[in-house]
Amino acid sequence: MTRTLVVAALVLLGLGGLFLALRPEPTATNDEPREQVHDVEIEDGAMSPAEVSVGQGDQVTLRFTADAPVEVHLHGYDLEEEVEPGEETELSFEAELTGQFEIEDHETEATLGALLVQPR
Repeated sequence: MTRTLVVAALVLLGLGGLFLALRPEPTATNDEPREQVHDVEIEDGAMSPAEVSVGQGDQVTLRFTADAPVEVHLHGYDLEEEVEPGEETELSFEAELTGQFEIEDHETEATLGALLVQPR
C-alpha cells in the first residue's frame, strides 16, 4: 500500500510538472488606450474596409482617400471632413463613446461604412 501511495504521488508530481511546463502563456490584455491609424478608401460610394474597429479611449486617425468628392460625416462624434479625389484627408479624434457609429456622405446621407468602438 505504501508503494502504491508513493507511485501515485510521483505520478501526480510528474503530471503537475508537465502542466506547469506545457501550459499556455496567459494572454496579455492591454487596457491602455493606443494610437490607431486606419487607411480608408471610398470608392463607388462605399468604404473599404467597411468597418473600422477601435478601443474606447484610443486616439484615432482615419486617413480617407476617395474616387469622387465627398463630405464624410461621423455620426455620434459629429465630425465632418471634405475629401477630394487624389488627396488624403485625415479625421482625428479620441474614441470616447462606445458603440457602432455610421460614417456617411453628409450631402446625400448615404451610409459609407461604420466605426465600431469597443469598451475597455
